Formats: sequence, structure tokens, C-alpha cells
Amino acid sequence: RKQASEYSTSSSDDELEFKPSVTHKAKRALRRRRKLEKETKQLIKQEELKRLHKAQAVQRQLEELEERQRALEIFGVELERELRGEADSGTKDETQMLHEWFELVLEKNKLTRYESELLIIAQELELEDHQSRLEQRLREKMAMDGKSK
Repeated sequence: RKQASEYSTSSSDDELEFKPSVTHKAKRALRRRRKLEKETKQLIKQEELKRLHKAQAVQRQLEELEERQRALEIFGVELERELRGEADSGTKDETQMLHEWFELVLEKNKLTRYESELLIIAQELELEDHQSRLEQRLREKMAMDGKSK
């Protein structure tokens, strides 16, 4: 009996020695939480950078599109004058000028559709950014203790 009680005592002592303390568990949990928060912040930052680069690309494309539209507009005005007979058409006949006119109109419509797509993408990026900021605010509010919520 004495040996059995010593054995059980020593085994329960061993269990206590191998079990991490409550504060140690809390520290590990806190470290894990901080690591997850840090990784989350990094992911958020990466997503923001992706959106920023995409927004910059969309802005550049819109500027290029605007330049192309201006050039088409200038060419269209000249072509329209030639069709009306206000300008010297030179060697061009009327069917060739009408063909150029219709191609110009098709190109202008194509650029207008592309501009609409780019504006939709830009609006989508703004909404994604707004959503990200709202999610961040929600995370901050959820992280607060119960009294300050």
C-alpha cells in the first residue's frame, strides 16, 4: 500500500510538472493571437496595395483613352468638313470618306464602351476599399472589451 501511494503521488507530481501553467497557456494563446493579427494586417496591406496598383492602372488607361478620344474627335471634325464640302478633300471620293466616317464612329463607340468598363472597375475598387475599411473598423470594435463596446 505504501508503495502504491508513493507511486500515485509521484505520478501525480510528474503530471503537474509536465502540464504547462495556466499563465504559460495564456501567453501562448496571446502570442498566437498577436501573430494572427500581424498576419491579418499584412494581408490587408497587401490587398490595399493590389487595389492601389489596379486603381493606378485604371487611371492611366482612362487618361490614354481620353487622348485617343480627343484625336478621334479632331479627325472626325476634319472628315465631317470634307464630307460637307467645306474643306478640300483632295483625291478622296465620297464613298471612301463615308467608309472612314463609319469606321470612326465604330471606334468611338468601342472606346466609349471601354471607358464605361474602366469606370465600373474604378467604382468596384472604391467599394472594395470601403468594405475593407469597414471590416477593419469592425475588427477594432470586436477587439474592445465588453464595457467600452
